[in-house]
Amino acid sequence: MVPAMLDLVTHDDAQPTSLAMCLEDRTKLTYGELAKLVSEFEWALRHDGKALVLCAGDRDLPTVLAYLAALRLGHAVAFLPASPEILAAYQPEFVVPAPGSAAGLTGLGYRPAEERVTGRAIFRRSSGEPTGDIYPGMALLLATSGSTGSPKTVRLSCSGLAGNAAAVIRALGITAAERAPATMPVTHAYGLSVLNTHLLAGASVVLGGGSPLSLATWDHLIRCGATSFAAVPTTYAAFGPAHAGLLGRSSIRTMTQAGARLGNDLTMRLARLMGRRDGRFFVMYGQTEATARIACLDPADLPCRLGSVGTAVPGGTVSVRPAPTHARAVSGEGAVCYQGPGVMLGYATRREDLSRGAEVDVLDTGDLGYLRDGYLYLTGRTKRIVKVLGVRTNLDDLERLVERPGHPAAVICGIDEVVHLVGAGAAAVHEQQRRELVESLGVPSRQVVFRHVDRLPRTPGGKIDYSVLAAIAGPKGGLDGADTLAAAVGPGA
Repeated sequence: MVPAMLDLVTHDDAQPTSLAMCLEDRTKLTYGELAKLVSEFEWALRHDGKALVLCAGDRDLPTVLAYLAALRLGHAVAFLPASPEILAAYQPEFVVPAPGSAAGLTGLGYRPAEERVTGRAIFRRSSGEPTGDIYPGMALLLATSGSTGSPKTVRLSCSGLAGNAAAVIRALGITAAERAPATMPVTHAYGLSVLNTHLLAGASVVLGGGSPLSLATWDHLIRCGATSFAAVPTTYAAFGPAHAGLLGRSSIRTMTQAGARLGNDLTMRLARLMGRRDGRFFVMYGQTEATARIACLDPADLPCRLGSVGTAVPGGTVSVRPAPTHARAVSGEGAVCYQGPGVMLGYATRREDLSRGAEVDVLDTGDLGYLRDGYLYLTGRTKRIVKVLGVRTNLDDLERLVERPGHPAAVICGIDEVVHLVGAGAAAVHEQQRRELVESLGVPSRQVVFRHVDRLPRTPGGKIDYSVLAAIAGPKGGLDGADTLAAAVGPGA
């Protein structure tokens, strides 16, 4: 079987004279110029057979060029760190290191190739011994939201990558006139989707690695004429008057959100902000296991569908299947499943897994939710259903119950079925929240405890990192747990 390939650079909608990329140094590349650079990378990545190309960088030009070249050659790309554990597990034929991080690769069995493209060295595996075959249809390895840095990855197909990108283009109405800033890591599904969709539509990308909230980033995207902005809830939660002022100076007419749940108040604030600009604000839902996007809420459906993540992307189907109930379950609630463009081939933890084909038809997302007139409403994660004094409870539902703008809080359950409210706002407000939890659960006051942190730990995708918070609710549960949490979150925690 011939390896599948994906061309995001020289397809029919990519006009050679049209703008493809704006770089931080103010360089602009047409699709014709981008194609030449990609061809140079193709030469450097030549290999007998399908190879695995590990890209350890992020939103820098060499990393993007390596990605585009590998897809055009029919290779598979792994957006993973070049750590000893990852290299031993997957044995990639090529490694494109992150800027300034090539040291140590020679000691791990890799040698620099003679070619350097845009100043970046490419490393080849030194051993001539053959490694395991790669499934011809596989295009990408991405870390799951909870496995960054570990060998567990999601195997994504070339057809899924192209199909999901095409579905998102239709859902958002992306045209060649759009200019999207790379505001999120391309090493994650959402950020990579922004790159894929706009290149596939013949639009342009504003490339840069800065924070989506920094003044330098906004200066860059204003100068380059960016027309859209994509971010996760934590970014939008920090979007203040200064950013609204910068937005007013920009050409942005589309904003999209995914990665975690966005509160209803903030959703409407952003929708009204974009409405005053004759713009659009899209609430979206997706998973790495679905390549990127699963559902999208049309801006015209706000506010009547507030709280929904919308309907399935074109070509996809969302269904809700029976799941164990809990005390606060909504009528029709169950396990959210998805079938359509982008469903993963399966998981992988080592090189041998890359030879396997499709193992998933209908994706069980691990989320709970319900459908109303085809619109999906999420209510929590199946693994966040716990028992508190014998009653099954949805911790995500409890978080929504006590939600307060400006007072981020998380609810976890520890030993002896004690519920822990962890907050990063005013203590008085969190005490009110704690009392609400006690009343809602119908448990003694001592069964719900509060712990203050300066900020809640987050995953790279912007979701609350409950694995870090588990330090508080673990067997020690006291100062040792708090110290562990502070160390994991970093300075200021």
